[in-house]
Amino acid sequence: MNAMDHEWRDLMADWQSEPEEAVSSPLSEETRKRIRRKVQRHGHWMVLLTLSELTGCAAMLVWIWKESLEQPRAIGTVGFVGTVILIVVALAFSFWNRRGTWKPATESTRTFVELSLERQRRKLAALRFCPWFLALELAFLIPWSIWALVSQPSEPWRWLFAFGWMAGMSALMLAWWAWYKRKTLREMAEWEELWRGLHESG
Repeated sequence: MNAMDHEWRDLMADWQSEPEEAVSSPLSEETRKRIRRKVQRHGHWMVLLTLSELTGCAAMLVWIWKESLEQPRAIGTVGFVGTVILIVVALAFSFWNRRGTWKPATESTRTFVELSLERQRRKLAALRFCPWFLALELAFLIPWSIWALVSQPSEPWRWLFAFGWMAGMSALMLAWWAWYKRKTLREMAEWEELWRGLHESG
């Protein structure tokens, strides 16, 4: 759990531990500042995540390009083009899904909370996309790997490595998906509770 999560847990614990009449009253200035800091840090994290995605995709393309040169021409070309298509699909969805959520439109606590709720909804949209994208990856990688392995004499360990890697990465991704979905739903419920508190207080 990172520092942002710790601060959010502390903020929610303090807010929820207040008497009912205090919870329904306007938030304290310190609470508003903490919400503002969390929203801003999340925006910075989104920028860093996007930059890391672009860097990782560029590095993958360079590596796949070098690997494709060692394959028979048709197999290498199909492998490289297929990888490019998968990366374009992933990045296009990523940028589309984050549109309008980079920073708040106005400097107000209500706007910060509403933006945070929308960010949680976008996370859920990304989580819905992940299994479909994994299926798309495997639909390409499995037949391509078989084609590449049978096109030239291959030792058994190459088959074990290729399909073991796909199985292992798929299992890790699904495990992460399940954990992150629970985390996102929990955080969304907390933001919704805070949003209701703001609206009840007028």
